[in-house]
Amino acid sequence: MSSYPEILEDLITSLSYLPGIGRRSAERIALYILEADLDKVKKLSELILGVREKIKPCSVCHNFSTEELCSICRNPSRDKSLVCIVEYPKDVLALEKTGTFKGVYYVLLGSISPIEGRGPESIDLSRLINRINKGEVKEIIIATDSDAEGEATAVFLRDVLSKFNIRLSRIGIGLPLGSQIEYTDSATLSKALQERKPLL
Repeated sequence: MSSYPEILEDLITSLSYLPGIGRRSAERIALYILEADLDKVKKLSELILGVREKIKPCSVCHNFSTEELCSICRNPSRDKSLVCIVEYPKDVLALEKTGTFKGVYYVLLGSISPIEGRGPESIDLSRLINRINKGEVKEIIIATDSDAEGEATAVFLRDVLSKFNIRLSRIGIGLPLGSQIEYTDSATLSKALQERKPLL
């Protein structure tokens, strides 16, 4: 049984729900919050609420944004005819760190995972297909993770997108099997983009 006051125990429990945070780490964070300068704690709580309230999906690509369009979709120097499909906004950040990709993105906000009950119906491609039908897209790079879910998603995307008159490729060498894009270094991701393989 915990010797902490109930409200502190509730905070520790809530913090332990965060990814990568176990009970011990949650205790350390909670105790830091308890001992930290009150202004810093207020600022932290305001930022947490602000992020939750103000960050929304870009209306074109689903990337994180505080406006209707994300900064990448708003950038006139980006090649709108080249689209890289990723699973999550954090993958956009990882690919942007390479400094080599000059196109735009389409974020799936998930992947196909039958074990977790996510089938093809969980993947929304309507906005992307609308752009393809308008003739805005010439090439699509599928940059899903190389784990089982990412590969299943890539196969689904290939089957759906191969019906259109566009160049279709998959990121190539550099990504080890089973790896996740967000944890891959910039040089490896850059090489994977350069060595992408045609799917058709």
